[in-house]
Amino acid sequence: MEKKKVNSKNVKRTKKSSKQDYFVYECLSALIVTVILFAVSLLSLIGKDREYSENENRYLTTKPQFSWSSLMDGKFMDDAEAYLSDQFLLRDKLVSLRTDIDVFFGKREINDVYIGKKHFLFEKPSVFNEARVKKTTDAMNNLKAKNQGINTYIAIAPNSTEILGGYLPSNAPVPNQTEQINKIYQSLSGYTPIDLCGPLKKVQDPQELYYRTDHHWTSKAVDIAYAEIARGMGLDPAAYQYQNLPVTDSFQGTLASSAGIFSAKDTISVPTCPSDVMYRVTYVDENRVTTSVFDPQKLNSKSKYEVFFGGNYSQVVIESSSSSEKVLMVVKDSYANSLIPLLIPHYKKIIIVDPRYYNDNIQNIIDTESVTDILWLYNANTFLNDTSIAAKLS
Repeated sequence: MEKKKVNSKNVKRTKKSSKQDYFVYECLSALIVTVILFAVSLLSLIGKDREYSENENRYLTTKPQFSWSSLMDGKFMDDAEAYLSDQFLLRDKLVSLRTDIDVFFGKREINDVYIGKKHFLFEKPSVFNEARVKKTTDAMNNLKAKNQGINTYIAIAPNSTEILGGYLPSNAPVPNQTEQINKIYQSLSGYTPIDLCGPLKKVQDPQELYYRTDHHWTSKAVDIAYAEIARGMGLDPAAYQYQNLPVTDSFQGTLASSAGIFSAKDTISVPTCPSDVMYRVTYVDENRVTTSVFDPQKLNSKSKYEVFFGGNYSQVVIESSSSSEKVLMVVKDSYANSLIPLLIPHYKKIIIVDPRYYNDNIQNIIDTESVTDILWLYNANTFLNDTSIAAKLS
């Protein structure tokens, strides 16, 4: 059979043509990407700035103010870069896509959030700083020494990493919070410690004790904690009947915002108050009075957990029609917000103080309000990180 001769010149032309086509393709691709990026950047610049990102739960950078000095020292360019990054069109979708890619390739920690099983997100636990804890507990002991006649209790709640260990990603480094909390209790003198770790760990199916997308505990965990706290304070937890009513099933909390993962939604429930107990709530710094500890408007916002009291405030006073003559002061973080409503029927007055926002000495409240009982109610992570407590007790 006669073989056909291959024309080497045609082969060379074909190879040369392929290289040229590839070069043209690369140039066109680069041009298209450049045009798209330029168009998106231009639209980002001329479009209306967003002040707040609900997904990231933070305020966004606004247009930088130009000055020759800021240009010369480089600050203007840094601010402009941050501005374009924050105001970039489709930023939320791009951030979410980047997170999805990271998770797909096995990343299990994003912005101090552990990516767990069954859509659980976990706040990275706080470090036990011996010096910081000692400073805090010494100040608390000094406060107790000045107020020996007042019943003083402390309840520190474990975080989800302690209770939902089976849902953590493999090899996630987490401390033993039960041991940490017991160590804090042992450092205090004259306080009645209330164990919340044990009762929460006894729950056979702990999935409903913490939100999947947020660092707070749910109403089911609050019910357990309330019963323990009430008994520890000499109250009858069964004296008043209440129900937990779901108010939203579309809650995506701070951990979802931090990690950029929005694959799950949580349900928030609020407790009903006894019909025979009336009360009013005073937000001291705002000079505002309401007749409910719930703020339903927050259910229309990203921060739906703020349905309890509308969020965190430096000082809130609840006055009720309870037959009790006792006055309770709660020194707290945001974990307490969902539990305090259950304590209202037990006290004539409840004064709520958040040391992170309160700018006076807590002793002044004790002296002026004739406080009979003090409850310290924190979650472990916040207590270990809070540097404001000692300053408000001195």
